Amino acid sequence: MTTRLRHRPQAEEEDASALKLGPEFNNAGCLLISEVKYLIENRDRDPPDKAVFTQTADYVRTFSKFGTTDTASAVRETLRREPLLTQFETAQIANLCPATAEEAKSIIPSLVKIEDDKLQALLDEVQTMRKFQS
Repeated sequence: MTTRLRHRPQAEEEDASALKLGPEFNNAGCLLISEVKYLIENRDRDPPDKAVFTQTADYVRTFSKFGTTDTASAVRETLRREPLLTQFETAQIANLCPATAEEAKSIIPSLVKIEDDKLQALLDEVQTMRKFQS
């Protein structure tokens, strides 16, 4: 009796510093917390699980960095100008709002691929938009 072994693809090890987030995130888009806040505030029907919805709404109100959708959109567009940034990195920068390139690279290790001066210019633009949002 001969037994055939099936070869299963080996699971990819997750490593956020190398942007290996797992297969479920390979083609996923990333929202800014401020965008989630807007979606929650402008829903058109009751949530299926009110307790989870309330917790999520409280979270996004607490951690949203941008008060208007215009500001969040402007931040996203500013960060999109850097072709080396992934959607994940864009969302992380916008959600965490690091002030310096050094800080950004320490909390988002995959940003080492971007020169400090270039990254600092982007971060300064984000900080300016955050400071002067309407």
